[in-house]
Amino acid sequence: MIDLQHFQAKTCLTAAGFLVADEKVLLVKHKKLKMWLAPGGHTEEDELPHQTAEREFWEETGIKVKAAPIGILRDSTTSQYLPTPITSNIHWVSKENFDSRLASEDHEKRVSTKLWPKGCEQHLGFLYLMEAVGSIEFTQNVEETDGIAWFSDSELDEIETIDDIRAEARLALKIAREYAKK
Repeated sequence: MIDLQHFQAKTCLTAAGFLVADEKVLLVKHKKLKMWLAPGGHTEEDELPHQTAEREFWEETGIKVKAAPIGILRDSTTSQYLPTPITSNIHWVSKENFDSRLASEDHEKRVSTKLWPKGCEQHLGFLYLMEAVGSIEFTQNVEETDGIAWFSDSELDEIETIDDIRAEARLALKIAREYAKK
């Protein structure tokens, strides 16, 4: 079992969303990473993770969505309950940044050897099930993506991505089926 929590890496918060329709999940092909994944990105200052997922989904697909109200949802006079991610993970986004930072005492050298924008070394990602707030007709953001498409469970094995993303997409398909029954 991998243990990424023990590294003192620069961790950036990210959030992404899975929209499911007709037993298919919408994915985008990330331009830099060259793989299919859920629309998402970095959390901006003073932005909550589910808001990041909603914003990034809109920016990358042109589809207005909201995070599905999964989790404890109740009226309270002391707390506001937010949509719960269907899963979360921590992963290396640039082990090279981490290694370079550790190897160098010189700040100028560290800055010049950044291999990933924002200097992130790890991403702490929150993944949400999304609900469309209107049409599910998409528009590809060609600045950030090389493709956008709907995939069934069986088609996930054929796409260019990693097993973790396949597992996350399958989890979204499963939870969407359960969520639709309610």
